[in-house]
Amino acid sequence: MIRKKRIWISIKYFLYLFILFVLYAMQTTAGAFSFFGIRPIWVLPFAVAISMCEDVVSAAVFGSLSGLLCDLGSQALFGFNGLLVLCGCVTISLLSFFLIKVNWKSALLLGGALAAVRALLEFFFFYLIWGYENIQLVFIHSVLPMLVYTTALMPLFLLLVRKIKEKCDGQWKE
Repeated sequence: MIRKKRIWISIKYFLYLFILFVLYAMQTTAGAFSFFGIRPIWVLPFAVAISMCEDVVSAAVFGSLSGLLCDLGSQALFGFNGLLVLCGCVTISLLSFFLIKVNWKSALLLGGALAAVRALLEFFFFYLIWGYENIQLVFIHSVLPMLVYTTALMPLFLLLVRKIKEKCDGQWKE
């Protein structure tokens, strides 16, 4: 029984890692999956979904890994997104465990809040403090659509993580 449990838990986490790296490849592929030139951050909704369905340690590991993958694909200082997404995913995991019912509405709310904090901090540090002209156009035409696109993916990834968790946890409990 213990061996079967370990095998299915390992399968679950390797599947999470595989999906995370496939999403990172989708995120960094130039021109792929763009909607009017706007591409979402694919790994962020997946990390939020894992944070809502798994324990705090899993949320911390996948949150930091997702953030570091975001750092690899952007011009941000390495570790900026890693630390931000780590803190956000741990907070979401604790909220989901103690206070909030895990459903698609809470996924939209919590994932959208984390994506908004990340987008606003990135906008502040990359554009606003440098005093560029017409930065409101960057915010309206780039930051907001990316934020909406990323937030819209949250329920889809929550459903995916729930199915994986139910399948793998159901296999070793039988």
